[in-house]
Amino acid sequence: MSVTARGGPADVLNYGARAAAPQSCPEFIRKRQTLMKKSGEEAKIGTAMIKGERPFDAGKVQEIFAAFAEDAKQMPTLFPDCSKTGAKTTAAPAIWERMDDFKAAIAKFAADIKAAQDNTKDLDALKFNFQTIGKNCSNCHQTFRIKTS
Repeated sequence: MSVTARGGPADVLNYGARAAAPQSCPEFIRKRQTLMKKSGEEAKIGTAMIKGERPFDAGKVQEIFAAFAEDAKQMPTLFPDCSKTGAKTTAAPAIWERMDDFKAAIAKFAADIKAAQDNTKDLDALKFNFQTIGKNCSNCHQTFRIKTS
């Protein structure tokens, strides 16, 4: 049997090499990018309310916080090893190196969102809670995100 014949030993070896190669999973990267983009869009609306560019709307504020809460809920599941690279990810290696710290940062974010959902009844509370939540975002991005230009 020839080593290059279809189904011969070379194919078996090549198949084994392909199967053992690290697999990319860009769907996880796209999912987390979509969630972050949605939260970013929602944050702009909240910021516009704080700046007086848009009237305070308690219902919309709850929608904003719901988008943030969805991020917090899903993010811990969206960083398998296969998603370290590819699909223009800006996730820093620190996520995988310090997964417990990353998950703790997300848990704090989730707790602060829950508190904001429970007590944001007016513009002053929105200002306070947005500042708290914004610090969570900034700290996490500073530690666990690769800065792009």
